[in-house]
Amino acid sequence: MPRSPVPKMSHHKASGQAVVRLGGTDHYLGPWGSKTARSQYDQLVAEWLASGRRAVDAAGISVAEIIAAFWDYAQAYYRHADGTPTTEIECYHDALGPLRRLYGHTPAAQFGPLALKAVRQAMIEAGLYRTHNAANGVVVPLHL
Repeated sequence: MPRSPVPKMSHHKASGQAVVRLGGTDHYLGPWGSKTARSQYDQLVAEWLASGRRAVDAAGISVAEIIAAFWDYAQAYYRHADGTPTTEIECYHDALGPLRRLYGHTPAAQFGPLALKAVRQAMIEAGLYRTHNAANGVVVPLHL
C-alpha cells in the first residue's frame, strides 16, 4: 500500500497561524508565511517521518532512551567487513558513560548548555579528552 503524502502546512485564518496536522493532532507553527513557521514545519515533519509517521513526544524521552537507541545503532554500524566491532565502539562506550550517569534520568528536552558543560567537565576529570600534539606537549581538553 503506498504511503500517504507528507501533510501540507495550512493557514489557520482565525488565528493567523500556520498549522500542520500530524497523526490527528494540529501543531501551530507561528505566523503564517514567516520563516519561523517554515522552520517549525520542517522540524516537525522531519521528526514525524523519522519516527515512522507516528507522533513524537519529545518531553517524554529521556537522555538514557536516546543513548540506548544510539548504542543499538552504533553496535550495528561500527563494524569491520568481517563483522567484528571497530575501536570506535569503545570510544562511544567511554564517552556515553558520564552522560548516562549524570543525566540519564533527565528528559531530553531539559538537557541544555549547562548540562553539556557538566558532562564535559566530568569527561575531563575522568581523563576522557583528546590531546593536542603541539611541539611544547601541551595537553588541551576537548572543548565541545
